[in-house]
Amino acid sequence: MIYTEYDPLESVIVGDTYSPGDVDHLLTSGNITQFNKILEETKQDLDALSDFLKQGNIEVMRPTVYRYDAVKMPQFRIDVPISPIVPRDQYMVMGNTIVQTYTSYTDRYFDSISYYPIFESMFRQGYRWVSQPAPMLKDLNVKDEWFLNDKTYEQQLSDRVLWHTATMFRAGDAFIVNPRGPGSAMGYEWIKRELNDYRFVENNNTRFDGFGHIDHGFIMTDDDTVIHAGIDWVPECLRGKKLIDVSDCVAELNAEQYCKDISVFKNRMDVQWLDKYLENWRGYNQQVCFDLNVLIIDRHNIVFARHIPELFAKLKALHIDCHVIPQRHHLYWEGGIHCSTLDVKRRGAKRKII
Repeated sequence: MIYTEYDPLESVIVGDTYSPGDVDHLLTSGNITQFNKILEETKQDLDALSDFLKQGNIEVMRPTVYRYDAVKMPQFRIDVPISPIVPRDQYMVMGNTIVQTYTSYTDRYFDSISYYPIFESMFRQGYRWVSQPAPMLKDLNVKDEWFLNDKTYEQQLSDRVLWHTATMFRAGDAFIVNPRGPGSAMGYEWIKRELNDYRFVENNNTRFDGFGHIDHGFIMTDDDTVIHAGIDWVPECLRGKKLIDVSDCVAELNAEQYCKDISVFKNRMDVQWLDKYLENWRGYNQQVCFDLNVLIIDRHNIVFARHIPELFAKLKALHIDCHVIPQRHHLYWEGGIHCSTLDVKRRGAKRKII
């Protein structure tokens, strides 16, 4: 069972990626070297995270990495299917229910196949397993990606049942949720119906303004403690808790230049984008909103993707030990250390927290 983001962790999925060379046949000759370097370092970092968690007697499961050729569907094409690196975006376990969704990303369309053996095993153990109907997606311009244009789902994909589970924060018998997505209105309605034994508390009037992945800007370490990068990141339903402001310890990413850079190119495999990413953005995630995109092992132990001395000193005074497992390319994959893991079992009961 699992009901929060912070009860003692017992079982977790850690994402994985292609090995260098696995997708050479799908790349242009000009970007093979750069992309394989990203793959090599990403795999090293995810393996290191997995090993660290196992050493703490936490069960670690890894998705199966399949090798694909380019895929042509009736209304969209997948030139390079993404490897299963960021399970948090479209999967979630709450209580004993596995939730599987679809997003607008065409390159993640077959992502769930990699997690199928894990979810099947959990299903055999008694878990409930629900999945959104597989949608027919469409090719979109890179400028229509959800983090560049929050109108994409409303204007182009409103007739599809799509949702990002990363919009939802587990809080006992409730979710704190960004109701505008990313995801469609029908996707939001679907997930509320499937999880109707939980309350949905909508997160409006914050920096999120009801939209975006909610796993950054604030964390909880127990039912009564919120650590945040500024009060305007904190959902209103949590503002009566013990609030610890660490905004002076973490830098905030201004994503404007990143979005401007990537929108110029056709896709993430474009050789010019890879050059620009490796030159300008590699490691830039060390300045981010991803600083609080972390994996909480228990109320006294948190895993970070980089060393932040000032923050760690402040948390040490709260009897929290900070562990660093570097994730060098999580900006490239659009996800921090929380995104690249999916906790499926924590020791704790369903309860009213908010």
